Amino acid sequence: MAESAVDTLEALRSALRGRGFEPHPFQERTWRAFANGRSGLVHVPTGAGKTFAAAFGPLAELEAQRRNRTGKREKPKIGLLWITPLRATARDPERALQSICSEAGFGLRIETRSGDTEATARARQARRPPEVLITTPESLSLMLTRKDAAERCSGVTGVVLDEWHELLSTKRGSLTELALARLRRFAPALRTWALSATLANL
Repeated sequence: MAESAVDTLEALRSALRGRGFEPHPFQERTWRAFANGRSGLVHVPTGAGKTFAAAFGPLAELEAQRRNRTGKREKPKIGLLWITPLRATARDPERALQSICSEAGFGLRIETRSGDTEATARARQARRPPEVLITTPESLSLMLTRKDAAERCSGVTGVVLDEWHELLSTKRGSLTELALARLRRFAPALRTWALSATLANL
């Protein structure tokens, strides 16, 4: 029986409840919106659950796809790009997503790629891309200049722009927008979700 994103989303809900939390209404609305092909902005205070609001929809979808292709000779592709403005904070979403996926019984690979990533790790990611890649605007822009960028990025269904207010009205924000425009040429159906804890400059 084929797995559906509904089943895998329920596994994530169960993992969240296992931590003693019930999903917030804004998280449920975000998950439904992602499933319906919509993009948007999650604006809530720090610590309210932005990361899981943006992540659970695409994670559930990617895990269902992973389970349904088990045994098939299909090269994995990046499905979710998580863009963070700072290399120093990239490990935070990586740890958060890895821990909740482990608790939900998911087999997704979640990795970071930035200027600090070792050459051996970058080479491994080129050969076998992770389903979830956490990166910076600069690293994403470089990745999109590769000859195989269309193939590597054609499976992207979701992009999360973490701390979007930090990038707005900056050169790095413009760089991100240009990268997203190029990315949509390869993956026209991708959904984009921005996260922000402040209304400044929004």
